Amino acid sequence: MIMQKDKIYNNKIVKAGSFEFNDEVTDVFPDMLQRSIPGYKTTLKAIEYLARKFSQENSLCYDLGCSLGASSLSLMKGIDKKGCKIIAIDQSKAMTNKFKENIKTKKLSTPIEIINENITNTKIENASIVVMNYTLQFIPKNERQGIIDKIYNGLLEGGLFFISEKTKSDNQEFNEITDKLHHNFKIENSYSEMEIENKKTSLENILIRDDIQTHKERLDKSGFLEHEILLKYFNFSSFIAIK
Repeated sequence: MIMQKDKIYNNKIVKAGSFEFNDEVTDVFPDMLQRSIPGYKTTLKAIEYLARKFSQENSLCYDLGCSLGASSLSLMKGIDKKGCKIIAIDQSKAMTNKFKENIKTKKLSTPIEIINENITNTKIENASIVVMNYTLQFIPKNERQGIIDKIYNGLLEGGLFFISEKTKSDNQEFNEITDKLHHNFKIENSYSEMEIENKKTSLENILIRDDIQTHKERLDKSGFLEHEILLKYFNFSSFIAIK
């Protein structure tokens, strides 16, 4: 499948906070992710390795905010236990429809159920793995702790929670350094200054970052006694937590 290039924010007047996961974004999403998120492929490979270690027989593996299913497919590649099922959830109808279309003719080693709903309404149960790849940052701050609590309660003993987020530092100088490095990364991936600024404007009050300490405190409060930063690339961080 040929990847369609992201040109959404090229020569376009953008309103603040106008970003949405619609058909236009869905069509170019794989290209957008690879050119915008440093270490994205490594994150997916980590999910595959972790699925091999933490999946349990006859359990569910959740991909919350699945978009086009990159994390779900990484889970599938790694799962080697009998009776597992992947539950992939996203509130964007455009994303879930495209994901269903993309896997319609694929032979799946682990079944994937794709559900179009807001993850705040999702029931987590009998879970050996829960993945949230760049999803929590789009959820209102006052709802984030409740979602992490729900994940902890729905995990089996020894279950894994893997979460990736765009993060910030509580040190302003470090923020400026990592944000500049990320900016340069996007320039090197052929985004123009205009495209970068336009997308930033569109994400105002839509993507709201937390600092790393806030993420750790949230995990602590939910009951996770073991958690660690597994991957960090500029201002992007992946955490693992084990129940």
